[in-house]
Amino acid sequence: MSPSAAFALDPLLASLAVPLRRAADSLLDLRAAAHAGTTPGRCIRCYFQLLAAAPREVQPRLTPLRAWLEAHIEAAASDAEGRLLETLPVTLDAEDLESCCRSLMDGIHADRAYASPRITLDFRYKPACPVAA
Repeated sequence: MSPSAAFALDPLLASLAVPLRRAADSLLDLRAAAHAGTTPGRCIRCYFQLLAAAPREVQPRLTPLRAWLEAHIEAAASDAEGRLLETLPVTLDAEDLESCCRSLMDGIHADRAYASPRITLDFRYKPACPVAA
């Protein structure tokens, strides 16, 4: 992930600091994971922790964060040898992390047929879009 993409996340998290002050650890963990650029699954986990911690009236304020995560993170399906088979969009419209992952897995099982006996799904940051010259 590009540093500018990670820094674009900071204002979104800052806007949630006061209403979600009791979930400060999750906010900080999400920021650290995004800035490290190595643990997109941790970002997704933190998002669902924030969603669970947010009072009902605060939950709509998580929409920009959700949009940022969906724009920067995807699911990658790989075969038993680790070869990328395809990428899938991540949608965070589930109520929790388990439901989100279950939805991705169910989609793979129901809609695809691969020659590999084992398929793994991982979250990953989307490759940076090339900049037009």
